[in-house]
Amino acid sequence: MSGRDCSFASQAPPQKLSASGVSPQAPSRSPSSNPSQSGVATPDAAPLTAPSLSKLDLSERSSINSQQDPSLDEPINLNHMELMIHLTLDKDMFNLSDGIGDFPSNFLFGIHKSLDSPYLLYQLLAFSARHLAFLHPESSASYHYQAAALQTRAVSLFNAAWTEVNQSNCVPILLFSTILGHHFLADTLAQRDPGGLEGFITHYIQCVEMHRGIYAIAQTAWPLLMESKLEQILSWSSAFNTRPPKGSHCQRIRELIDSSDTLSETDKEAFRQAIQYLQLGFDVVLAAKEEPGNRYQMIFKWTLLAPPEFTGLLAAKRPEVLVLLAYYALLLHHGRSMWQIGDAGVYILGLIVDYLGPGWDYWLEYPRQMIAKDVEQAL
Repeated sequence: MSGRDCSFASQAPPQKLSASGVSPQAPSRSPSSNPSQSGVATPDAAPLTAPSLSKLDLSERSSINSQQDPSLDEPINLNHMELMIHLTLDKDMFNLSDGIGDFPSNFLFGIHKSLDSPYLLYQLLAFSARHLAFLHPESSASYHYQAAALQTRAVSLFNAAWTEVNQSNCVPILLFSTILGHHFLADTLAQRDPGGLEGFITHYIQCVEMHRGIYAIAQTAWPLLMESKLEQILSWSSAFNTRPPKGSHCQRIRELIDSSDTLSETDKEAFRQAIQYLQLGFDVVLAAKEEPGNRYQMIFKWTLLAPPEFTGLLAAKRPEVLVLLAYYALLLHHGRSMWQIGDAGVYILGLIVDYLGPGWDYWLEYPRQMIAKDVEQAL
């Protein structure tokens, strides 16, 4: 969907399970796992038998096996069970979403939808593994592997199942796209590419294009989605996105855009839209009284709502768009307690300051001062 090369395309397909239900190449959940924890039977383990089944003769067993669903004979993947349990218990995983309404009810609704849409289930498990990689650094390699493999499978299933958006699939498609977007943003903000700003911009443009696809899906399916259980969340989100900004935190970047002699009027309008959404993010983050929903939601939405012209300006590394990105880095810094963000704001601002040089210090003064103040207080 984003034009990236698939790192799994060149790998051999997974081996079939042996009679014991264990793949000899299956990755372990963590380096410290022992055989009993991974569900692998040891040579000394005695097989368990049910008394009722031991009384059946072979013909009866054969008859039962021929009538039941073959999938019932498949072994339970304990890694996937761990990911599913984590999904249902840890609500902080989706702390950049709108967060309107009752979390357990809305989330279980999404899991229920995934039963008819395997691509959604695989992406849910992938994002759960991505969160566990953050929570357990000592086992992050194993969880990152699971996250990447499950996400690759999710996208493959989604592409194979894709038809047109209709009443039956609009909800799982939107949920899948949104969770994939959250996953992609977390990966992008975690990048510490040796290529500096150039490397980060490459990853971030892919993230922007991915999120633009989510927005396009939502627009296409909007009338159908308004008849679904997501209506409350989507209506609130739409009202939030369209309200006028109140603060003046982005005033200096507005002055930069309005005074530019090299930007076209189309580009200036794209900047103004991006600045408006960014100011909405500052309004909520810095509000004295927290509003319903998630105060950090614009961290995710800003990438999603950015106008199409934004990508071209970003790819060209126009100084004006880098200054705008520095203000987004400040918004990220306000949400540094979120697991997807951490020190990403400080890191991105540092890349921009080094790239632009002293000639742009005046335009970068506000985000630099605000972040420096917080860093000093933390020390």
